[in-house]
Amino acid sequence: MVFDYNLFIAAVKSGWTASTDLIFNLLESSADLFADEILFFEYEKYANVLGAYDLFDLLKKRIIEINPSQDEITICEGYFQDPAKQAADIVHAATCLYTKSILITNDKHFDKIRDAGIIEVWSSTKAIKRILLHEEDYDDPILQPPKRR
Repeated sequence: MVFDYNLFIAAVKSGWTASTDLIFNLLESSADLFADEILFFEYEKYANVLGAYDLFDLLKKRIIEINPSQDEITICEGYFQDPAKQAADIVHAATCLYTKSILITNDKHFDKIRDAGIIEVWSSTKAIKRILLHEEDYDDPILQPPKRR
């Protein structure tokens, strides 16, 4: 699994939340957790802003740093509206492609690559429902494409 920095922010910004439970559950599990160099930089940036140094230290010890190849990056680029401005998101998606990981994020920039089936993307809500509450059949309405009339 790869979790975006917005989950990290949600886990520390407003005290202990379900997002905090989710991160600690992932850290304590046997799941393979990955992040690319840019994502680690984002975690560190927000750890400094929000005073979450201890959590960042845990992440550094538990998460495996993976940097995808140019091939994965190239595959993912076409699924982002503005690749120049979304370079970090492209690398995060490429990391998921390389590791065959689920991306946990609330960032809508990943909708197109998710809809194309290139990587699996869960919202934080879906991850909480599936991982913490064991709702295997949970279907995230936020991630459903709009119904055509």
